[in-house]
Amino acid sequence: MYCLKNIERVVMPNDIVKLYTQLYPFIGRNDAMLKTVSKDHDVLVGETIRLDTAFAMRLFGVELADPRFKSLVVKDAGAKNKTERFVKNLKRAFDKIHKETNTFELRETEIRDLLHFLYRDVEPDARLRHAKTERKREKTTDLLSSHHPTKREALETLIDDFRRLLAKSDFEPIFLSVNFYIDFINLKPFLVHNDVIGLMTLYVLLLSHGVKSLHLASFFELMYKQQDRLEKHTQEASRNWEEGLANVMTLHRFILQKLLESYQSLHELLRNYTFDQETNKSDYVENTINKLDDVFSKDDIRRAHPTISDSTINRTLRRMRDEKRIRPLGKGRSAKWMKLYKSQKKASLYEQITLKV
Repeated sequence: MYCLKNIERVVMPNDIVKLYTQLYPFIGRNDAMLKTVSKDHDVLVGETIRLDTAFAMRLFGVELADPRFKSLVVKDAGAKNKTERFVKNLKRAFDKIHKETNTFELRETEIRDLLHFLYRDVEPDARLRHAKTERKREKTTDLLSSHHPTKREALETLIDDFRRLLAKSDFEPIFLSVNFYIDFINLKPFLVHNDVIGLMTLYVLLLSHGVKSLHLASFFELMYKQQDRLEKHTQEASRNWEEGLANVMTLHRFILQKLLESYQSLHELLRNYTFDQETNKSDYVENTINKLDDVFSKDDIRRAHPTISDSTINRTLRRMRDEKRIRPLGKGRSAKWMKLYKSQKKASLYEQITLKV
């Protein structure tokens, strides 16, 4: 049985209601927050796309050396093998998602097109198809009963249920999206890569239903850094799914916590961005270096200041090197730098303040 079919029997725990009361004031300020960075919006989204590509690639079990990743994603170099073609396709998919979020509508064709888009020239066409229904001898009723002779039809019914419940406005769209995700990965509508397509679809649903922080904060970085919890909660939510007894609440709670973190990241980005506009940028880069680990890279600085130019960062590094405060470890774009002075790493913004909403 579908999670969505059973959703009207679910009782929402008080702590999850509280998470929503913390999250929705942020969502209500989406437009105001994004307006703050309107001049550099495309640059910042581009940085998010780079991060999402890097962490989604790892989350999906794809390994690629960092220099080659930068050539493919930053410099748009040509792909040499299937792994690199997938990474290029993934980056293009994120580009497309961010540009077309406002017009996205959940349909079976959209999900199937996503599968083909990601695995074009990676998997043979014969593998990019719907799976066949496995008939069971047990006298149990599940989502692939006689009412759904094919998995394609079962997927279409699942999508219809989601759209119907969304139109009723009786349930939070995020909650519906998490239930859809668990139904999808257990249904396994395609021959291959249902886990990838399921998580990508959840990401699109969250973006398209108001979680606009994900335009400027990497959802897949948040997921990758707690991959063990994501996998554990997904497995727990899938338990007893066929009997209609799946419980998605722990996964739901985890997703809400990560979305709150995405808004906290956005809050810090806006703080840095506003400060960048009002201060000497070289001095602010130096201040950021003081807060980094004793060994750091230019990428660490770029993460904090995506709109500051490479020339400003390089000028600051050269000045601090000439002052004998730092020295390079190696050569090239990916070289690390080491501090030659003692510095106490300061608490992050998350540790310094508690955001009130």
